[in-house]
Amino acid sequence: MLSFFFYGTLMDPDLQAVVLGGRLPAGVSAVLDGYRRRTVAGRDYPAIAPAKGASVSGQLLDGVSPTMAARASQYEGPQYTAACLAVTTEDGMPCHAWTFLPVRGVRLSARDWSLDIWQQRRKTLALESASTDMTTVPTGAFRRIESDWATRLRRTRRV
Repeated sequence: MLSFFFYGTLMDPDLQAVVLGGRLPAGVSAVLDGYRRRTVAGRDYPAIAPAKGASVSGQLLDGVSPTMAARASQYEGPQYTAACLAVTTEDGMPCHAWTFLPVRGVRLSARDWSLDIWQQRRKTLALESASTDMTTVPTGAFRRIESDWATRLRRTRRV
């Protein structure tokens, strides 16, 4: 299984369940050093960017299947790409986890992003939208993404 570090909307357990296609055991708090989280310009969700001396708090989730990873990739869309980065759990244990980084051209605003504020203002709409979007994914495209994640999992098992 794969490990993921979520730092934005996918930290919300309800949205996470809709996007991943089911609930997983609760993740643990973790930190990604060397990055900062900001709101994407003109949007209501975050992205992260390298920043010396900064860190991003988030959630480390283990037990993510290739199918769940493919669903997360579909949710994040083409403006994000997956990367495996080093994170540190709340008890100080270093580990590697997949996370979604913005692709070149995604502009971040100067505003910090807050899960609490997002949950108050946008969660209901996001849940409705994700529920619809996750049922209308073209099968062929989804199978290719799922196959890519299965390959990544096999490669990490060899290391």
